[in-house]
Amino acid sequence: FGGKSGNLSRVGVTDYGFGGNDGNASGVGSVSAFSNRSDLSNHEEVMATLKSADAMFDAADTNFDGVVSQEEFLIYMRKHTDHTDDMIMECFDMIDRDGNGDITQDEVRAAFLKKRREMKGEPSSITSEEDELLAVSKEADALFERADFDNNGILSKREFMLFVMRNTKHSEAVVQKLFESTDADKNGYITREEIQRAYQKESGVGANGEKKNLADILGLEDHEVSDIDDDVYSMFFLSDFCSQGFWFAIVVWVMKLSLVMIIAVDLYTKGVFPDSADVPRLVKFTQFLLLPVNVSVQEELITTFFIYANLKWSKHIMVLNRGASRGKYHAANLMRFLDGLSFLFINTTLLLQATQVLGAFLNFAALGFLSSIDNVALQLARDGYLTDNLENTAKDVLIMKLPRNHNENLQVLDSLLLVVLFLVQLVAWILFQFVF
Repeated sequence: FGGKSGNLSRVGVTDYGFGGNDGNASGVGSVSAFSNRSDLSNHEEVMATLKSADAMFDAADTNFDGVVSQEEFLIYMRKHTDHTDDMIMECFDMIDRDGNGDITQDEVRAAFLKKRREMKGEPSSITSEEDELLAVSKEADALFERADFDNNGILSKREFMLFVMRNTKHSEAVVQKLFESTDADKNGYITREEIQRAYQKESGVGANGEKKNLADILGLEDHEVSDIDDDVYSMFFLSDFCSQGFWFAIVVWVMKLSLVMIIAVDLYTKGVFPDSADVPRLVKFTQFLLLPVNVSVQEELITTFFIYANLKWSKHIMVLNRGASRGKYHAANLMRFLDGLSFLFINTTLLLQATQVLGAFLNFAALGFLSSIDNVALQLARDGYLTDNLENTAKDVLIMKLPRNHNENLQVLDSLLLVVLFLVQLVAWILFQFVF
């Protein structure tokens, strides 16, 4: 990488130094290993170059954050070359085109393609074919990242089928054939490279002359669907009737409501609603300010309102999770609603019984911890601490989406219900301050 002249060989990095200290180009990230092969077409050379660039990037990005930092680049290059740190940093600066101190995957790909052209004695400017393949690779990466839910770098058959079927109206048989055609090496998994090749193969020109990509062909429209909420109630919805996930969600829900009932019994047998005259003005003002906060922190209530206002059940989801019936959809939302309503009731009671400012805030914090019990249970299941069946069902919650409704009148329901809740609380507060 020769500084302002742009000569990539000036510092002695004839193969980016990625082939080992002896200059052998057979290592990770090798360019010269295929740049002079007569058995490869120009297109195949470019694809091989991109594959080599991705291999280098994956090896250097040790913390898996999607960029290669200067430190990561130094460690990688010191391991694979005998270049000085100054030479390595000059190499880094040449690849880092935007100069932000990190190297992206696109920047590594562009650098590898530039190196390939230099080694073949071609002009340094990017060709239209390379530009198109870079765009295809970027689009394929976006699709791959969305589908790789467990972030292990490959797509399992289940991940691929769930991702495509939740976003399209294709039948299971069609998606099965699509998986088999994309899985070029027939090993039961799809790699990033195989997705890229599928993109490039399926890219073409639409009826209106615009280019199409695989996402267009599959009909993937993210704005038409929305993630389901990441909680045990969604786990209940997706699980088969009377399965482990079904009973697990019910047990967690019953345990949570039981704890709320214990608190309620204690509050209404031992707790006291003070006379308005005995409550300091500062406490009253704090209570008033906390009324909208009390509504806004009820995650389960807000989620339930959002679901009924913006989403709808669809029978296509039963193709992916056969237990996700309409009845269980409403049952799950009822469980979530009762959960949120019970916590709103307890929070409001504690707020009205407060005689100190700090006490009001501490009660909010304590109940916030209790309300997260179901999320903790879900995470334990997803991390594999319980059973494989529960782990798979908990992971399905991350994958599944529901279609959005297009009823403008219904879409204001969530906002309307939140306002109603706040007004009910406000009326109760006013009654306790001025009537009771």
